[in-house]
Amino acid sequence: MCDKLYLVDQKAKEIIPKSDIPSPRKEFSACAIGCNVYITGGRGSENGVSKDVWVYDTVQEEWSKAAPMLIARFGHGSAELKHCLYVVGGHTAATGCLPASPSVSLKQVEQFDPVANKWTMVAPLREGVSNAAVVSVKLKLFAFGGTSVTHDKLPKVQCYDPQENRWSVPASCPQPWRYTAAAVLGNQIFVMGGDTEFSACSAYKFSSDSYQWTKVGDVTAKRMSCQAVASGNKLYVVGGYFGTQRTWKHLPA
Repeated sequence: MCDKLYLVDQKAKEIIPKSDIPSPRKEFSACAIGCNVYITGGRGSENGVSKDVWVYDTVQEEWSKAAPMLIARFGHGSAELKHCLYVVGGHTAATGCLPASPSVSLKQVEQFDPVANKWTMVAPLREGVSNAAVVSVKLKLFAFGGTSVTHDKLPKVQCYDPQENRWSVPASCPQPWRYTAAAVLGNQIFVMGGDTEFSACSAYKFSSDSYQWTKVGDVTAKRMSCQAVASGNKLYVVGGYFGTQRTWKHLPA
């Protein structure tokens, strides 16, 4: 269970503690919109699945609550698209609770409008997934791999077009993936690490124009359940684990 928030100061090469998350949780998702960081869902101290949305204002350095999600979920992904927050897939509450039991990966996708403080259901995924890598680029959402409804590693790229409110499957992944990290530099999406069939240290580049993959090398350590973020001309791979390793690294872009 985690309630910690840190700022990574690249110039000073320091990791600075910030105000703790008011409600400790695990398996949540985090996404920035402007100067605010949105923490959605996750599991709490008694493993209860949460609909809660906590918002950290990086200017005022304080937490507040936004409207709760429509579906309690954990193991989901989130991304910003056209100033709105999208939450994608994951698992939901206890057995027998609609729309799925915790053993089934969700298809449901929600959109949050920060101005209206309101959640809306949008078109569902083509295939339900949890633990997928979710990013946005060129006014579309992409979900890479994940755990399928049959508990397998899903080798598919799912793409959401908000203009058509429709998901498609424009490409396959180079290998079946889940617990991977993804980040965007320019119009290129970089996907790395994760629980894979082959190597947990591989890094790939995906073109959002041609939907083609290029292998770009390996990260310096195998890792899964890590996160990635682009800053300047570098990609930072943060946290994760593989065996006893708990580190963060960056890749030259």
